[in-house]
Amino acid sequence: MPGLCPASGPCTVVSDLHLFTRRSRAHAFQDQIEEAALRSHTLVLAGDIVDFRWSELGSDEATVDAAEQWIERLLERAPKLRLHYVLGNHDDHPQLIERLRRLEARHGRVRHERFELRIGNALFLHGDAGNPGMNAARLRASRGRTHGRSPRSLRAARAYDAAVAARLRVVGARVAFPERRLLARLHRYMGELDEGLTRGVRNVYFGHTHRALNGVEFRGRRFHNCGSPIDGLEFRILEADLS
Repeated sequence: MPGLCPASGPCTVVSDLHLFTRRSRAHAFQDQIEEAALRSHTLVLAGDIVDFRWSELGSDEATVDAAEQWIERLLERAPKLRLHYVLGNHDDHPQLIERLRRLEARHGRVRHERFELRIGNALFLHGDAGNPGMNAARLRASRGRTHGRSPRSLRAARAYDAAVAARLRVVGARVAFPERRLLARLHRYMGELDEGLTRGVRNVYFGHTHRALNGVEFRGRRFHNCGSPIDGLEFRILEADLS
């Protein structure tokens, strides 16, 4: 089944780095990410690792090249690492998908999924399934509308930077993603997926909301979120429980 992998060894989860944008502080965590990758059998990148929408590199091609270099560095530092990339709404891009396919052919230990990944008793997804009013069909339609969308203008990027500097992003996340409602939406979304992908899932790892969670219980499952290394937000590298 697509998105279903056997569990083996320690697993690290990282999401929402928003690389190559002005507002991201991901560079401050790079050594920690590489050290965690070196200790792990598997690294799951749970979406919005790269940010095509707000990239300051000038073009999609430059952003894809930089993303490939970033992944290659991880693979070089951790030669036994298996890397799974679950795409998010800011990096679900046809050029990145094609580059990930090339990396998979070159290394044999890279894999990508657009929406969900199951390893052991854990399910990994980006988390835009938890947006208000979202379901499986709407999520796929929403991703289709933004798939390969051109970067925002410099003026729009600067306006967004100003909002982040004022920490409006923090307030917005709390309003849009109240914890219990968010987990209820994700739980409902999982009910729409293939039963083989969700049966026995005990831990759910997701990104997107930029709200750090670690083991919040909801209807028999534990939910986890890395947060994001954007100014004013909490970020943590998670170790996934696959048992």
